[in-house]
Amino acid sequence: MNNSQLQKIAVFTATFLLLAAQLSQTVHAEEKFNANAEVKDGACDYYEAGQKHLYWGDLHVHTAYSLDAYAFGTLKTPAQAYAFARGEAMTLQDGSTAQLDRPLDFAAVTDHAEWFDLLHICTDPQNFADPYCERLRKDSSMENGSSLFADYVIPTITQESPQATPICIADPAKCVEAKKSQWQRVQDQANAANDPCEFTAQIGYEWSYTKSFSHSHRNIIFANANVTEDAIDYIRHPTLNDLWQQLEKQCRVEDGCDALAIPHNTNMGDGTTFDVETEDDRTLQLRGKYERLVEIHQEKGNSECLSPLKSDESGDCSFENYITNHSRPKAKDQFSDAQWAKMRSTYVRSLLMRGLTAYQDSGKDQLNPLQMGIIGSTDNHAGTPGHVNEAAWQGAVFGLGDLDRSMARRVFNPGGLVAVWAEENTRESIFAGLKRREVYATSGPRISVRLSANAQGEALSCAANHASPADVSMGGDFQQAQGAPSFKVHAQADQTPLQEMEIIKGQYRNGKYEESVTSVWQRSNTGSDVCQIWRDQNFDPNAPAFWYARIKQAATPRWSANLCQKAGRCEDFPGADVMIQERAWTSPIWYLPEQ
Repeated sequence: MNNSQLQKIAVFTATFLLLAAQLSQTVHAEEKFNANAEVKDGACDYYEAGQKHLYWGDLHVHTAYSLDAYAFGTLKTPAQAYAFARGEAMTLQDGSTAQLDRPLDFAAVTDHAEWFDLLHICTDPQNFADPYCERLRKDSSMENGSSLFADYVIPTITQESPQATPICIADPAKCVEAKKSQWQRVQDQANAANDPCEFTAQIGYEWSYTKSFSHSHRNIIFANANVTEDAIDYIRHPTLNDLWQQLEKQCRVEDGCDALAIPHNTNMGDGTTFDVETEDDRTLQLRGKYERLVEIHQEKGNSECLSPLKSDESGDCSFENYITNHSRPKAKDQFSDAQWAKMRSTYVRSLLMRGLTAYQDSGKDQLNPLQMGIIGSTDNHAGTPGHVNEAAWQGAVFGLGDLDRSMARRVFNPGGLVAVWAEENTRESIFAGLKRREVYATSGPRISVRLSANAQGEALSCAANHASPADVSMGGDFQQAQGAPSFKVHAQADQTPLQEMEIIKGQYRNGKYEESVTSVWQRSNTGSDVCQIWRDQNFDPNAPAFWYARIKQAATPRWSANLCQKAGRCEDFPGADVMIQERAWTSPIWYLPEQ
């Protein structure tokens, strides 16, 4: 038996295992979900009204149901991804084993809706003879993934107008049914994994706007099991306004449905899809309704901020940069002033600034369409949510088990996590925390952070359980102030000491943006539990503003340093052997003065 025959047998075996896993998970999903429904009738036994706990999760994960994951050999189902999130070990494509040192509290598998139909059809035995499907199955591997990506992914979602796959152009009706079936599988597996009070599996998918290679994707996360009838995809609904309209049509309050649309990789968006300066009032209202969060950190780089073109890139905005133009890595000196300014405009800090301007321009409507909380997640394409430990990560899915392939993408990183302050670990409570923006992001470590403000002249205190009804938590806002507001930042280290605590402020004053970064604490000897009170002495009661906290750890080795040192080959990969300061970013607190 030759190698080609062995390879085909391996692919078919893996595909049948995938089908068997899907069938088993679907059969048991309804029974498991109904059992959970009984638990949800009452509160968790630890529930106490107003008492919030910190929960850790990942809201951006891909499995074999995503073409760009399947192409690189990922054959794990959503059910297997949820099991990994709960602490089960997983064997990866290269034969290595991955396992979280601490399980997650919640997760959402967000496979690309654009290819639900294709992956359902091509993993069905009755279509094994189709040449288009046959090649997809045969070449699914880390070695051949780039070729499949070029021939299957790029033609569908990166052109001026998105295109259906050839198999769906040939038989549209078949693809409609396949898409419905795959979307039902997604729901069934999330419902089966959901375990109220212990682990929350949110239902979701990704809408993948990639026109001209500009990444302007949104993850759609639902509040509960009441979801859209259709998984809204970019191929059939190719504008952001299409997405808003479909969510309005299919996710109705009277049906018990609620959803969030979370943008990510704004560092790769080339300044697109945040056109609040030109959108009509209705579009701005829908944006404000659904787009309440933004993902600041994931495996394809950090999106907090980008320094001006002529400035040194080694300071405030230098963490895990991945600078691209139309998704292709590009050196800073290759950008024009206009290109750079447009690209900067969709980094998170710039979006928050633009929201202040839009608020100021809204007059009596008092609408800030970019009043977004901050989260992190992984964008993991191996079905391993929360796999963010720099010491354990082996590189992105493109290079698992091969140092040279991993180092070819060494600008990637393990991604981040989202932390939610909520009363209990249930879909409803986690979603409520997300929606009210009482959330924050980290680049991986589980740093505990709370940010609050008082603008009514009351003194904040670091004493335990000291709070006032006038205090505003992260994600909240205030419209009036009795003098300069005070802020409290309380952070507790994870496994590495804390190094620095900063407050970033943005305001819109006299027609101009102003921003500042203030260090409110730096470590001397201890840095495990830090609380600081800071008052904004430069507060202007006439200027809308926001504040968020950024917490930095002491430096630790980056994943690329761990791998190249282990192989004794760091000299082969310049820039790999480095230390980084992992960090956390809180959701902002806004001052939005009455107009």
